[in-house]
Amino acid sequence: MTDKELKYYDRIKSTFIGRKIVEVFYEELNYEEDSEYWVHSTEIHSVDMNVIFRLDNNKLIQIKWDNEFHCYGIGFEKLTELKKRDGIKIISLTDNPNWKKLMDKTLTEIVVLWDKSFSQELQIVNNEFAPKGKKTPIKLPQTWQIEFENEKIWISALEIKENQKDNYYWADHLTILFTDKGKEKYKLIENASTQRRL
Repeated sequence: MTDKELKYYDRIKSTFIGRKIVEVFYEELNYEEDSEYWVHSTEIHSVDMNVIFRLDNNKLIQIKWDNEFHCYGIGFEKLTELKKRDGIKIISLTDNPNWKKLMDKTLTEIVVLWDKSFSQELQIVNNEFAPKGKKTPIKLPQTWQIEFENEKIWISALEIKENQKDNYYWADHLTILFTDKGKEKYKLIENASTQRRL
């Protein structure tokens, strides 16, 4: 394990383990539609941008897709406040039944599901992209399995498409799965190369 990965795990552990969630928000692009775009089903939420937790120590933590390891992995950062921004809406999910049942439960473990692949730098030859040099290995945290005592949820850099054949597993998108059924349907474990428990 690299020093960068160890620091990532240490940050996750010191931020989340032993805490409780007291509020949940989603940050979404403002599509100016009547219905909320994030409702994919009663067991799956599809979020364009970020999931924000207010923890029981009053800290705001934003879970997001980022490029800390490689685009698009699961990352997070501490916020000082919820800020309204042009073109972005903040949706409170604190009273949503999926989240409400987790509010009084302690976060006991986060399992990081890593995916591995290879990347190759490209160059332009005769007005077309062509491979340049050797392929280099890529490893990114694709999914977090978050455990609350006897409950589990998954937050993944996954975008589910309507036809469900062209789902994107390295996406500028977050999908929250609240059941084992969803985890199995979208093969989160199978599509991650390695796992690490905290």
